[in-house]
Amino acid sequence: MKLILLCLIFLSSVSIASECVETIPLNKVESIAKSYVGNITSVKLSKEKRENICVYRVSGSNGYAVIDALNGELLRFSKRKSR
Repeated sequence: MKLILLCLIFLSSVSIASECVETIPLNKVESIAKSYVGNITSVKLSKEKRENICVYRVSGSNGYAVIDALNGELLRFSKRKSR
């Protein structure tokens, strides 16, 4: 029973992740985000649940940015708090 449940969870997660396809090159996303986040540590392509669009989530040394995967527009930026 556990095996069947794990298979169903795996298959549903794969289908959710495959909905987003890279439409703009990754180097363009990095060039847009670099001025906001500084040194980039990670870039992830995911689906925005509220607006039902694909976005790049870029994390860096100065903060975190969300960029639209269709046109490269900056949607959100959060500055990292200094301690």
